[in-house]
Amino acid sequence: MAVIVSVIDEPRSAKLGKALIFTVWLTLASALCWSETVWRDEVRALSLALQGDNFIDMLRRMHGEGHPALWYILLRAAYVVVGSPVVLKVVALTVAAAAAYLLVFRLKLPLSIMLLSLFSSFSIFEYAAMSRNYGISMLVIFLIVLNWERGARNGILLGLLFALLANTNVHSVVLVGGFLAYWFFDLLLARPRPPLTEYRAFAAAAAIAAVGVVLCFVTVYPTFNDTGQNDLSGKNFALFALGALAVPSSHFMEFYPNRVLELVVAYPLASHVFAALMSVLIYASLLALANRRPAMIAAGLVLLGLSLLFTLVYPGGYRHQALWLVFMIAITALTGHTQHEGAGGIEAAGGIVKFGRLCFLILLALQVVSGIEKVNLAFIAEIPLSRSKDFGAFMQSHPDLKDAVIMADPDYLVEALPYYVSNRTYLLREERFGAIVRYTRNARLSLSLADILQTARRLQQSEHVPVVILLSQRLDQITAPVSLRESYVWRLSLTPEDISAFQSATSLVKRFGPVAGSDETFDAYVLK
Repeated sequence: MAVIVSVIDEPRSAKLGKALIFTVWLTLASALCWSETVWRDEVRALSLALQGDNFIDMLRRMHGEGHPALWYILLRAAYVVVGSPVVLKVVALTVAAAAAYLLVFRLKLPLSIMLLSLFSSFSIFEYAAMSRNYGISMLVIFLIVLNWERGARNGILLGLLFALLANTNVHSVVLVGGFLAYWFFDLLLARPRPPLTEYRAFAAAAAIAAVGVVLCFVTVYPTFNDTGQNDLSGKNFALFALGALAVPSSHFMEFYPNRVLELVVAYPLASHVFAALMSVLIYASLLALANRRPAMIAAGLVLLGLSLLFTLVYPGGYRHQALWLVFMIAITALTGHTQHEGAGGIEAAGGIVKFGRLCFLILLALQVVSGIEKVNLAFIAEIPLSRSKDFGAFMQSHPDLKDAVIMADPDYLVEALPYYVSNRTYLLREERFGAIVRYTRNARLSLSLADILQTARRLQQSEHVPVVILLSQRLDQITAPVSLRESYVWRLSLTPEDISAFQSATSLVKRFGPVAGSDETFDAYVLK
């Protein structure tokens, strides 16, 4: 494996400059990580990782969750050593720091791409401050780049890295396909023909990668979160798929900063303009690789593969979409060994390639703007991602509630709480105690406020402890009967009569403020 050290023949000033850049990134990412309030998806992974008496039992219980096992194994192993939920942030930041180190010191990238990538929203927040399994993808992708030795590729080593990448998250399976496509077309289009040993190396890597992909799907499917999958009933499959391929912007609009997305929501005409512009930027970015056809084909296939995945299986959020940008960064590094800024690389490129690079730089610059928005929310506006930390502080300040059972609507509001409080939580729609929601149709898909009150009373009588109820809906702002959609297929019915009865039977003890980037704010009630 390539040794992870600085390039030894770099000038001392360049090394110092890179060290300063990395230090700035590490300081910023660490500050964001430790100031960020964890939200449900982060803590859900830790709750899953801590299930069972051992690793095997944990793997058995997480089967069908929707993610492969690597992240859960890392969390479980770290928790065995540290014994605290803080491992969630420690592991995420460590992985992100390793990836950032490789990006700064080891990947051969133009300075502009390196800087924009390093301070993008996905590098400083989504894959660093946010404790999820997507940061591992970036680290493994960069390790693949470092071990991709032209003319002497180690098929077994790269195959193992591909298999590892496939087990970071389902979306990274598409990236594995992209790397294999790049390798295949590089062999196919090479002149003169490569020796037979290179084809054998490719075959070995593809075989090992296939084992990794199979392991991923065996772990993930069949999923018990069946409501989270896209509903394609009544739709023309072929037309639906063609639409995804023709207009990628419909699945990558979160490449825009939040200010632009707010404009898109407010003005329908602007949405069409910005959607068209995003399509131009994305497709034109592929032209940056026009002088390396295998790389351009691979990046295009990953783009189309992710678009199909977002259309046909799971909708994609920013953390999923940004994987394409990471792949583009990696493939640029793979093909840029002799094309660096200041060394004639950009000047020598054709006009099409220059235009493509400009568009890709614009895409990365948009991610930096999004990163600045994240910094503003965290340190200036001080609007958290979730109010779970504030709720934990509230519970700790009320000793009379230390044994209380907590329930919520929507149910998923309780998933982040185990990081901050030790109270038992009850899942209304599944009618069981627990902190991991199963998004299944085998549950109470429709609830009324009267149902919630009835369940709270039953728990109070059976458990003989206080019952705390968290509601995302502000009941005092509802004046007419409504039926609200929650999560994927849940519904909550509210009527003035049920609201009045609920308010009479409970005490509103805390109203939590706004959040940014999630819906984890709520009113807290205690059953009288």
